[in-house]
Amino acid sequence: MKRLAVIAAVMLLIVCAALGEPAGLQVSLEGDVRPGAPVLITVTVSQAGEYDLFLTDEAGQTVFTVTEKRPAEAGANIWIWNGTRDGVPAPEGEWQLVAAQGEQRASVPVTVAKMAPCLIAAKLETETIRKGENARLNFFATERGTLTIYLEEKEEPLLTREIKDGWADLDFPAGSVPGVFRLKLVLTTARNGSSEPVYLTLTVEGNVADRWAEWPKKTKYTPTWGSPAEGSDPTLNYWTLPMDITDTEAIWEVLTAPVTVLDNGKTNAERTQVRIRKEPREDSPGIGVVTCITQSVHVLERGDEWTLIECYSSSFHDSGVKNWNALVQGYVPTAYLKEILPDQTLGLVVDKLDQKLYIFRYGELYDILQVSTGLANERQPYNETRSGEFLIHSWVGAITSDDIVGRLAMRFNDGDLIHEVPYVLMSDGKSKDFTVCERKLGTKASHGCIRVQRKATPKGTNHEWLWTNRKRDMKILIWEDWQGRQLAYPDDHQELYVTLGRNAVYHTSRKCSQLKGAKTNVLTYGQLEEEAYAKAKRCSTCNAPLRKAEIAAINEKYAEGGDHDPVMSEAREKARKALEEESEP
Repeated sequence: MKRLAVIAAVMLLIVCAALGEPAGLQVSLEGDVRPGAPVLITVTVSQAGEYDLFLTDEAGQTVFTVTEKRPAEAGANIWIWNGTRDGVPAPEGEWQLVAAQGEQRASVPVTVAKMAPCLIAAKLETETIRKGENARLNFFATERGTLTIYLEEKEEPLLTREIKDGWADLDFPAGSVPGVFRLKLVLTTARNGSSEPVYLTLTVEGNVADRWAEWPKKTKYTPTWGSPAEGSDPTLNYWTLPMDITDTEAIWEVLTAPVTVLDNGKTNAERTQVRIRKEPREDSPGIGVVTCITQSVHVLERGDEWTLIECYSSSFHDSGVKNWNALVQGYVPTAYLKEILPDQTLGLVVDKLDQKLYIFRYGELYDILQVSTGLANERQPYNETRSGEFLIHSWVGAITSDDIVGRLAMRFNDGDLIHEVPYVLMSDGKSKDFTVCERKLGTKASHGCIRVQRKATPKGTNHEWLWTNRKRDMKILIWEDWQGRQLAYPDDHQELYVTLGRNAVYHTSRKCSQLKGAKTNVLTYGQLEEEAYAKAKRCSTCNAPLRKAEIAAINEKYAEGGDHDPVMSEAREKARKALEEESEP
């Protein structure tokens, strides 16, 4: 470090001296060259350009090329050289250090001494690792000796290892604590002392459990937001996971984690429900219901006979307890609890806020589809799609409701199914009209089922793809559209593709099936507000983003403190009063 300080001081003096008019080509260096240790070289040129540096013997023959075509500004150009090039050290001996620029030459005698201990071409195989992983170091050691790795300039070494000379790979533990760290590497030999330090930067990312502690700072909206038990569970699961679709690693961990369901032992149990009791006894009033086999529950306190759980009440029109999609805490028989491991290859997330279905496959976000979840009304509050964590347990096929037909239905919660966007069968008995339901995709519209787009995305995904790739016990997470949640605005620089003409439509991909070879203009999301594109409509097939005004309107509707769904609020209040009346002696 002292040597570097001296070099820096000399550099300052030379720079100050060089402020005057340069006088031709000049070269100088401070002290001998010892490969592996820094030496200061100054090349002064009269005009900007490039120069070469090389070592020659007494006969003027080049014995080593130091650098070629190095850029130079007019005046003094200062360079710290370590006596090597591409990992190869300059040969020992007495030489001339020659600078050449065009036809000009300048030289100075130089002594190249024995090579200093040196770590050449040291680099990390990857600069980012996960907590608990080892880092891998690649390097060339000029001598046999002791390699010491320090973390953040701490006196206590992270690793001390005897190494041989030559190329080597070294694994070492560096991922015990998340953060960004500076590593210092030093090679020490018995004969020649220590090498100059080599500094590398390593980023250690926390695992999911570490990030869980930071999530409350990121978003307070979890599936149990507002629950009396909120914050009591230190583990990562559906109930503690913030509703943030960008954290794909955490979502995948939840999608593949075991779930606790209720099994009352009845035949066709996924069509039966268990009452959630206010108190741990059979004669206590029911405060909600949970569907067996497919609906998971959050275990808060397990007892010998009764277990305290929470979940969203799966009340349907014919349920014994009518508490529509309310997050409740109550008791169920402990004997009913059963753990199931979901499918480990595919999982789904449905967000009722943006009305999208996110497909996760083998740990990655695979594609996004438009959906319609339930639209409650005063007469039918049970139309609201129940939130929670579910397993797709059985296949139903086509279903009919009123005059519409939904193909490829899969059951996940008693009467709630996930199926293709329905069609209306025309009077000829053959023709199918999808337009009525299809234009409502991206908004609440169903009787409780999840309607999924049938038109294939640029990736070839649609509901039929889900049906073809379906797995028993595939997990689906349904996120509640809590008041206070907000949609993020897309990046203004996101590329879009707009068709020309009176019926302009903007797309996210030129491969969108709805383009059918039509010519498009390229624009950015920010340009959508320009007059030329003001009337362009969005394509839902390729998941084109909403306009800023549309997002602003949704966010205003969901502003914290408001009530985006007074119908459900009134229905839940009626259920609460009914429960109080039932509880009175």
